[in-house]
Amino acid sequence: MPGELMKFWSNPEFIRHRRAELRPVRAITVGVVVLVICVLVGLSCWSSQEQILDTFRRGAEHWGTQAWVQRLAHEEQQFAQRTWLMLYKWLVGLQGAALTFWTLFSCAQSVSGERDRKTWDFQRVTRLTPAEILIGKLMGEPVLVYFAVLCAAPVTLLAGLAGGLSFGTVISVYLFLALTSLFLGLGGMWLSTLLESRTRGVGLIGALALYLVTALMFQMRMSGLPGLAAFSPLTGIIAVLEPTDQYTSLGTLHPLRPVLFGHEVSWLLMCFLLCGSFSAWLALMLVRNLKRDYQEIRPLSRWQAVGCAAFLNFLIYALLRPGLDSATLSGALSDGPPSWFTDGEAVATFAVAMNGLILFLMGLATLTPHERLNVWRRKRASGEAAAFEDDGLSWPWLGISAIVAYALLVWGLLAWDHTLPLEVGTLKTAAVRLLVVLVFVTRDVLFLQWCMLTRLRQPVVKGVLYLGLYYAAAVVLIVLATVWSPNAGQWMTALLTPVQSFDRHVQGLAFPMETYIGLVVQMVAISAVLVAIDGRLQRPMRLASAG
Repeated sequence: MPGELMKFWSNPEFIRHRRAELRPVRAITVGVVVLVICVLVGLSCWSSQEQILDTFRRGAEHWGTQAWVQRLAHEEQQFAQRTWLMLYKWLVGLQGAALTFWTLFSCAQSVSGERDRKTWDFQRVTRLTPAEILIGKLMGEPVLVYFAVLCAAPVTLLAGLAGGLSFGTVISVYLFLALTSLFLGLGGMWLSTLLESRTRGVGLIGALALYLVTALMFQMRMSGLPGLAAFSPLTGIIAVLEPTDQYTSLGTLHPLRPVLFGHEVSWLLMCFLLCGSFSAWLALMLVRNLKRDYQEIRPLSRWQAVGCAAFLNFLIYALLRPGLDSATLSGALSDGPPSWFTDGEAVATFAVAMNGLILFLMGLATLTPHERLNVWRRKRASGEAAAFEDDGLSWPWLGISAIVAYALLVWGLLAWDHTLPLEVGTLKTAAVRLLVVLVFVTRDVLFLQWCMLTRLRQPVVKGVLYLGLYYAAAVVLIVLATVWSPNAGQWMTALLTPVQSFDRHVQGLAFPMETYIGLVVQMVAISAVLVAIDGRLQRPMRLASAG
């Protein structure tokens, strides 16, 4: 795939989009419009700086002091550089917004749009490989905005150099935008493959949500995982253009800089690692499924899902920044970043909670289509298939992912033991909590698998909505039970949700009895769902024998 990316200009899919989007008249029009916008923005920046300079002139004329005269001379000397720098910042902002937004939304309609136009099957039967289709669409769908950015690049480069920035700084900003756009483009295309033509509106809403989440990741720089802010190009661009943060260094780590295994790294390196690694996972899912029928789409194989879960868990401990204690914060920072991870207990609780989301997503990625599951069941009945087959149910693989997650949790806590206090009871508590989370997630994933065996349209989407309705009803019941009696509220919480197991007052294995009874109840529910799935799988066989 890297070689195909290097020669994308000869890709038939890219050539198709380039010829359609960059016809001579349109290309000339776009180039002229971009240059006109650059001129207008430059005039606005000149006017703004001229007004500031005029204010100093009136002050010097009115007061006539030496200080005002020196300040006026300084402003006149810096007038051109500040004007160019302001122009550069505006151009970078406009290009960044246009490039990331356009790339995401054009790629989010790449596959679903082809399905809507009834042309997707024609592309799938061509001799192009899935990787070639992926590269062609990734580079071809947003080719118009790529051309627009290319037209504005010379002006932007000139403005940055004239504004006092180094050539490396200017190039770094473009690297931030390119990496984020690549990630968003692949994310949009992945959303597009999961949706049928009649649900393109849902895909666009999902793409907008992805864009907003990426932009809001800027706030993660003040969290316990500051490296996640590298997903937002705002973080790196601001760090490059305005390197002086409002906080000063405390000890060995700066509160607003990314951390990798306890060592500060540059935002460009962190952006390259995060956007590059997540883009690789998205590319893997796309290459696996681009030429498959919609009903046969499975983002990841079972072992790939286990690897992805391990990768996400590994990120937690790689990007973790130990929390600053309250004394240090009060003595040095009046409004510094919050202390997320001040001890091993906080890290373990956060990791287990995140694994609830990770395991659920991995379960979604490994749901088995009806026909494949039916074939697996028949082979299973005849002894030709095992429980860990790739076409079987996903619950054994969720257990493997949970075991890997716990092993990484032990490794991560021991690796940070020199900074974050760790007790043996913390590992025992985390084991029970992870078991509770695993049981609830397994129940939910098996329910979604059952939904796929029904005649529901968009069964996974509707299954997720049903789960949301279940948890909303659980919250209402918990509130009512708590009003009746606090003890009844605890019982209801333990029976219906995994929240009760996250009680911070629990030490070791000394969980209340309702936690373990809730585990037994959910295992009974899992058994009931497995019976329902088996009944659904037997139904076609009974109909066939009756016929």
